[in-house]
Amino acid sequence: MDPAYFTTDIWHNISTALRLIWLYVFFILGFVTNFLIAHAVIPSLASTHQVSPKIVRLRALVYIFAFSILGVAILTFIAMLLQLDVLTRVWPRVFM
Repeated sequence: MDPAYFTTDIWHNISTALRLIWLYVFFILGFVTNFLIAHAVIPSLASTHQVSPKIVRLRALVYIFAFSILGVAILTFIAMLLQLDVLTRVWPRVFM
């Protein structure tokens, strides 16, 4: 394949897709961290009485925050998939 075939538009779309992949990874890590805190850490600390009951009430907010991050991650993943239409311009026969 001739490297001159890649125009600046194609490079821009590839760059944007890669940025969206990295954003997706960070959003998923944020979701996992918050979900783990709400689902495992807070109840464990509450059962051993190492945190006050006020912290246990914040558990619902941490769940809401975690699932909102998951929603943003899903939207980022969809945007990344839409950005990858550049592959059909580079390799048209592979995706037929």
